[in-house]
Amino acid sequence: MSGALAEYAGFATLWKRFAPETPFGRAARASAGPITERAALEERWDLTDEALRLLDALDSDRVRLDRIRHHMRRIPRFPESPREAFDEVELFQLKKLLANHRRLLDLLPEGTKARFGLAPLPEALHALLGTGREGDETFHVADAYDPELASVRSEIRRADATAAALRAARDEALRARCGLALGNRPFLLVPREALGEPAGVSDLLDVEPWDATRLCVRPRPSVAELRIGEEKAALLARERGIEARVLRALSAPLSEALPLLLAQAGAVERLDLALAGARLAREARLVRPVLRDGPVRIVGGRHLPTEELCAELGTPYTPLDAVFDGGPTVVFGSNMGGKTVVLKTLALLQLAAQSGLFVPAALFETRVFRRFHYVGEGRGREAERGLSGFGFEVRQLAEAHADFGDETLALFDELARTTSSVEAEALLSALLGELAARPRTVAVFSTHFRGVRRLPGVTYLRMAGLDRARLELGPEGDDLAARIRRIDLLMRYRLEPDDPGERRSDAIAVARLLGLSPGLARRAEELLHDHDEKD
Repeated sequence: MSGALAEYAGFATLWKRFAPETPFGRAARASAGPITERAALEERWDLTDEALRLLDALDSDRVRLDRIRHHMRRIPRFPESPREAFDEVELFQLKKLLANHRRLLDLLPEGTKARFGLAPLPEALHALLGTGREGDETFHVADAYDPELASVRSEIRRADATAAALRAARDEALRARCGLALGNRPFLLVPREALGEPAGVSDLLDVEPWDATRLCVRPRPSVAELRIGEEKAALLARERGIEARVLRALSAPLSEALPLLLAQAGAVERLDLALAGARLAREARLVRPVLRDGPVRIVGGRHLPTEELCAELGTPYTPLDAVFDGGPTVVFGSNMGGKTVVLKTLALLQLAAQSGLFVPAALFETRVFRRFHYVGEGRGREAERGLSGFGFEVRQLAEAHADFGDETLALFDELARTTSSVEAEALLSALLGELAARPRTVAVFSTHFRGVRRLPGVTYLRMAGLDRARLELGPEGDDLAARIRRIDLLMRYRLEPDDPGERRSDAIAVARLLGLSPGLARRAEELLHDHDEKD
């Protein structure tokens, strides 16, 4: 995602809920960036619609849906390049893929399979890895793969049985002579007096002093045990050679079929991403965006982090209705009036749309942007040590300015608020004049500087602000949370056209609601009135 804009928009609140279930889908999510091709976006949304239809159809068959999700989760990563010989773990992964892919296709409707490009894999591959009595999700090189392998393993078992019998005979002799039993242990610490005379067991044990009171005894293999050990080592070498031959024989057809397997992995990924998007659309009440060549239009847009915060605080949330045409838009309003949430809502909707997701709105008509910029607070300054806040904003502005001729979405939240109002208004006016001639760039500015020039090609809006007809300060001593809630209840968080002749500000009223001394607030209002009359 576009890092600065995504952080500003709180996009992670939505993105973390987008949860693919296959390794292919999770990898695609981790590497995702804005999709900048219109056809690719439409295809992603079409697939999400198809997944929604599937979920609707399975609402009455939750068992089947759970089984679909189970088999999708069971599909593993597998080798993506051919090998002369896959190892047993890789063959296990391929077999697990084949088994769960088959089960998945058995559960999906024909139309869904066709839409996502899901098709059966050759039965010969299933048979190839299913030799021997094994389950769908287990694999080893079974005896049935090669008659010589079965014979060698039979000889190994006989050698093991002979070696076990020789060890048992030695243990019986040890118990008879000195009451010891080593079993399969490589050594044993025993009291010195337990052996009596060590020479009496030298044919069965190697004996070494351990400390002042104990001896370390190890089994001394007999000639017969040494011979059977050598025979077994030779048999194991033969077994490894035959297994390698089997692995090469199995790997050849699987390597040849790898393009087909990878194609089906891509189909599973498409289904996984679509189902994840569909589940999110249901849970968060998202709708499909609409791509248009005209203005960006939002009806009922919801900034999810703010909506969730309002729910926690018990305050009403006002969705956004807005139109942003090509060129710049200026949004005026006092602090706490909702200007920033307007910008964040637009950013969240656009990033969601260009991530291939549906969006939290009743309607979102937009275009495809290739560049994204955010200029304002909230960006780290680690790489720009020594710059003031204004200096850092200028650096951000320079980055954005280079893309103003492209399909660019640029958001400016209180640009130049740390410099003088006269200079800030001049800078904003110059920017607006330039952007008015760049309709491919949609730029939205939030500001409380009322001296910005009124220019052709620029849209000027304002937040409706406090409902002064219902303005009440409430009882003294209210805690801060109660005061903030009262502001939220009185504030009208909607956009309306700005009247350049109206010099209205809610800042002092908001300050009073937050607990500013009434006398100080009255004096500030008098001074503001005197200033407006002089202007």
